Amino acid sequence: MINFFRHIRKKLADDNPPSGRAGKPWKYMRYAIGEIVLVVIGILIALQINNWNEQRKTINKEKGYIRSIYQDLEKDLDRINISRAMLTKQYKYGIEVLRAFEQKDVKDMDSVDITNKAGWELTQIIPMMREDNTWDDLKVKGIETYIIKDSLTQLLDGLYANYDIQIDRFNQLPKKVREELRMLTGYCNDSDGAQSIYEKGIDHYGASSPKFRKCILSNENVPRLVSAVTLSAIVNIRLCEGLQKEAEALKNYMEKHFKHLI
Repeated sequence: MINFFRHIRKKLADDNPPSGRAGKPWKYMRYAIGEIVLVVIGILIALQINNWNEQRKTINKEKGYIRSIYQDLEKDLDRINISRAMLTKQYKYGIEVLRAFEQKDVKDMDSVDITNKAGWELTQIIPMMREDNTWDDLKVKGIETYIIKDSLTQLLDGLYANYDIQIDRFNQLPKKVREELRMLTGYCNDSDGAQSIYEKGIDHYGASSPKFRKCILSNENVPRLVSAVTLSAIVNIRLCEGLQKEAEALKNYMEKHFKHLI
């Protein structure tokens, strides 16, 4: 393209030069002006090409960030659903144990199953957490504006701010209660029960020790602790449900507006 402009510039410089001594200087002047114009045109073209390249790089980065954010969101949804399922399981076990205590004189009550749930299932501390993700990284670097739409930025900010708040609330709920329940049921165990757990696995917690079952079912503190664990599970289930709805709404939004990128 530069050669094309140079050819035009040379033709203009050669055409119709003034006659006499003034002709040669005029020809050189037109030649110099033409060279300056050529340089300016070349610079403008180079700048435009550079702008196009930068825009292309920016668009590619945006596509990569969008794709990565969507993948992170799917992982977070999986974590939320897993926590919710574990909490629901704990809630059901808590109800079963509490009902067993209400009916502890019934001869056909499955005391082995109940003591396993009270001594093991209900004492497990369910994790509630999230890993640093693409959106966190963009925020730290101050380049979250790479996201194409402001509405997506607002939704991401809202979800992960709420997610962090709920994690803090989750961690404030009674872990100590579970630890106390675990210690209490541990005190009820004996050598036969401990050996059975070692040989048969934790699923047989209390299964071979009548003393353990009697200790659990006769302890007045167990229903109080099981009630606290069950109530904690209910509260955390609601927290997970709220996060799940918010995350699914964001996922649907991205699938609608950025389907070609994810």
